[in-house]
Order: sequence, then structure tokens, then C-alpha cells
Amino acid sequence: MPSLKSNPPGALAATDRPAAEAADAPAALSAPVKKRRRGRLTEARHEDKRTAILRTAAQLFAANGYEATSLDMIADALGMHKATLYHYVDSKESILYECLLKSFADLDTVMESMEDRAVPALARLRLFARSLASAQNSDFGRCLVLVGSRPLDMVPGGEVRKFQRRLDSTVRALVVEGIADGSIKPCNPGLVSAMLFGALNWVPRWFDSEGSLSLEQVVDAFLDMLVSGIAAPRTT
Repeated sequence: MPSLKSNPPGALAATDRPAAEAADAPAALSAPVKKRRRGRLTEARHEDKRTAILRTAAQLFAANGYEATSLDMIADALGMHKATLYHYVDSKESILYECLLKSFADLDTVMESMEDRAVPALARLRLFARSLASAQNSDFGRCLVLVGSRPLDMVPGGEVRKFQRRLDSTVRALVVEGIADGSIKPCNPGLVSAMLFGALNWVPRWFDSEGSLSLEQVVDAFLDMLVSGIAAPRTT
């Protein structure tokens, strides 16, 4: 029988080493993993608080106007000190800018879908109008409609204006396509776009979600009147 030699004090037998390393591995990895998790949770909580600040500000801007809403009012509505507010935002102007960016955050995907010619142009126009109305009647959308982008006209880049032009171009392109395929009679695409946006831009000023009509019903009624007109067919 081979002789058995005892291990030096504190040493691990070869057969014991893998098990010991496996036992130690989670402890060794737990610190950085936990640190990353804490970082993500902190970032998520920070973003949640930031979103809450922006949403509250958007509601106050829409209700009181941009000029009449102060950072003190926003902080009071959130139950926090104004100094705490500065941990999340830089200025009232930056708050408005981010509110306006959030107001059309989901419309990029909608505009991309408008290029799918497998769906008839008029059907896409209705989908676009529904999506736009939904965005406009959110807290951030109402802020954009009721406050407007005028307070940000001096901000470099003009992202809000650029996006508004993209929305207009999307509608015009759908009308041009419909004219080409015969589903829309010859008309001025710019005027159709102006009429559609003029109608939808007014909805956040009067629409009541608890009223007799849903937002989708309002939009569909507008589109029906735009597409078919309101004159009754003549009888002969």
C-alpha cells in the first residue's frame, strides 16, 4: 500500500482544492456583481425620480404656462427642496426641452412604419393620426401642444422644430402616395397636413378622457370627415 503523506498545515489536498475553489468563487465574485447591481438599481431609481420630475413639470407647464411655472413650484409639487431638484436637472429650460423630447419619443417608430407600402396609404394615415393624438394627449404631449416650442427657439440644434417638420413631411408623403395610387383625389398635400395637425393640435385643449368619446373615436371621426367630407350625397 502506498504511503500516505499528510498535507502541510494550511494546505489543501489535491482532491479538496476544486471543491474549495468552487465554494470560494461566489464569495469572490459577489462583491463586483453586487456593486454592478447596486449601480443599476441606483441608476434606475435616479431615472425614475428624473422622469417623475419631468412629468410633474410637464403637467405644471401645461396648466400654468411655462413662464408662470417656477422651479420652486415644481419642487413643492414633488415635496422636495429646490436644491435637491438640481441633482436631477440643470434648469427650467432644460426641463422643458426634455419634456418636449419625451413628447415625441415613440413617434420615430411610427414614422418608420409609415414607409410600409404593403399597407394602403389611407390606412397608414389613420394609424399615424391615432398615434400622434395619443402622444399629444400624454402629459408630455400636452406640454408641447399647450406651451409650444417658442421658449426653446434660441436653443442650438432646433431638434423640436426638426421633428415637427418630419411629422409634416410624413403626412405630405402619405397624401402624395395616395394621390398617385388613386385612393386620394388630387389636392394640396400641404393643406391636408395643415388641416390634420390643426385639428389634432386642438384636441388636448378640450378632450376629456371621461367624456362620451374615446380619443380613438375622436381621431377616427376627424379622419372620416377629412377623407369623406361632411356634405351629404346629392339625391337625383
